[in-house]
Amino acid sequence: MKAGFSVRPVVIGTAGHIDHGKTTLVRAITGLDTDRLPEERARGISIDLGFAPFILPSGRRAAFVDVPGHERFIRNMVAGVHGMDAVILVVAADEGVMPQTDEHLNILTLLGVRQGLTALTKVDLVEPEWRELVEEDLRTELTGTFLAEAPIMPVSGVTGEGVDELLAALDRLMDHVPVRDESGSPRLPIDRVFTVRGFGTVVTGTLTAGILRLDDPVELVPEGIEARVRGLEVHGERVEEARAGQRVAVNLGGVDREQARRGQVVTHPGVLRGAEVAQLDVSLLTGAPPLKHRAPVHVHAGTDEAVGRLYWYDRTALQPGQAAFGELRLERPLVLSRTDRVLLRSYSPVTTIGGATVVEVHRHHRRREPGLLDELGRLAKADPVELARRRLEQAGAPVSIEALALEADVPVGQLREALAADPDILVLDGRFALHRSAAVRIEAAVRRQVSEFQALHPLRLGLPREALKAVARGWDPRIWGQFLSRQQDLVVERDYVRTREFRPQASPVQIRAEEAIVARLDAAGIAPPAIDALVAEAGIGPDDAGDFLAWLAGRGRVVRIDEHLYVSVSAFEEAVSRVREALTREGPLETSALRQVLGVSRKYAVPLLERMDQLRVTRRMGDTRTLGGAS
Repeated sequence: MKAGFSVRPVVIGTAGHIDHGKTTLVRAITGLDTDRLPEERARGISIDLGFAPFILPSGRRAAFVDVPGHERFIRNMVAGVHGMDAVILVVAADEGVMPQTDEHLNILTLLGVRQGLTALTKVDLVEPEWRELVEEDLRTELTGTFLAEAPIMPVSGVTGEGVDELLAALDRLMDHVPVRDESGSPRLPIDRVFTVRGFGTVVTGTLTAGILRLDDPVELVPEGIEARVRGLEVHGERVEEARAGQRVAVNLGGVDREQARRGQVVTHPGVLRGAEVAQLDVSLLTGAPPLKHRAPVHVHAGTDEAVGRLYWYDRTALQPGQAAFGELRLERPLVLSRTDRVLLRSYSPVTTIGGATVVEVHRHHRRREPGLLDELGRLAKADPVELARRRLEQAGAPVSIEALALEADVPVGQLREALAADPDILVLDGRFALHRSAAVRIEAAVRRQVSEFQALHPLRLGLPREALKAVARGWDPRIWGQFLSRQQDLVVERDYVRTREFRPQASPVQIRAEEAIVARLDAAGIAPPAIDALVAEAGIGPDDAGDFLAWLAGRGRVVRIDEHLYVSVSAFEEAVSRVREALTREGPLETSALRQVLGVSRKYAVPLLERMDQLRVTRRMGDTRTLGGAS
């Protein structure tokens, strides 16, 4: 086995014209009939995707994805291609190459399948001389394709001739299957949805990246439906986790059957979102008609499909056999990431006309924008880590490293290491990255806001963190807290942010006022005069009154009951003691009875009791109170 290649389970697809023996060949190898729909069995043709697990001679686990061959079901065939590690192109010896043989081969090429072999089926129906002629013609047809040098295996799904040799050739081919990325978030394009009695919604697909585990929170994108993994099966066996490259059935909790559909992608929450615009590197087939500016097309991505329009940057039409950069604008979102391959089919009549590689997502560009084509050319060939850096520089806020890795098409672990070693990038909590230019700008904005607040409010403990919401819009709260704590000249205490050297400082007038007000409140007990009057008498202006009272309460000199009522600490403690003793002695009491216990009018008793409720000294039930849980 070659270094850098995997022994993981593999997915092998079939392709070829209708009635050339794809399903029969799969049945001969696996013993399973992949035609599961009643209509398929009645008509004797495949309509939708079929799946069958099997074991290769080496003991490696594999699964077949059997695709329909009829031209009316090409959209179903395309949905099965995205997860294939290799393909068996099936050509019947009694008919040779047919229209869907060519179209399927074009689709496989356009979607990036690079491993495979050809099965010349139904050899039991033809003479050896005819078989040789068909094989020679087939070899000519495959010239210039990814199957040009691959073996052509004569086989009969009915008699079993050549099946063992075909399996041995497949086994050898699987040694060349590259390792799939397991380091990032899972990406499971859904190809089937059904319900199981007692379990609920089940979806299936080929896990193209990452690892799915039991109880993982997941999201179905592009709709953004949240769910949880209740159960996992691989090849019909229950497992604790599913790994990239495996055929997986996922039992989803929190999702109704009607909410899930083929085409959605199951992934971790917040990693992927649907794209309504993308820049593509488009290649048109030589036999396709010219594709005009703003022409509508059917776009197939993963197991999904949508209609969009292609806008050319430098021409009025793309000619057959040509390639160019264009902007795709979709009627509804598709899940797209950089380097994803998509298939393009004409709007009407619907035929395969070309394919494209995604260069960039979520950004619009103007037509004939200076330097745009050069920039897109660089993006198409750019180093993925450099792309992530550019994305961070443009973002101006923290971006999930998993999302960056998906966009740049690079393993998460590799990208995280590269970003951590970059002096221009700040990695937060190991999960998010922030460009230092943005960090410097945000730090300056925070310091400016904190300093201005302190200048206006010298008695406050600092700027409330809540006031920084506008600066941290869209940030993960934990990441924002970590970012603030990294600032050398800022201190975060409780819910306040201040500069390191700042301390609340009262003026001589305020210090004298503090002593006068505390003395008045001590003397007044729990029926004090209006606080506004006391503050004014002490020489504190109305503009400073709020900060001054907050300063007094923050230093523990007074207790704030409500906006207009403040009492001394000793008076409040005495009131709490009276209420606690009364409730312990007599049990639940109404407000009127507690007012008698406190010895004050309802004007004072109600706010005092409500404050005790807030502190959980008491617990209110209607107009009755009992002891609360606070000590």
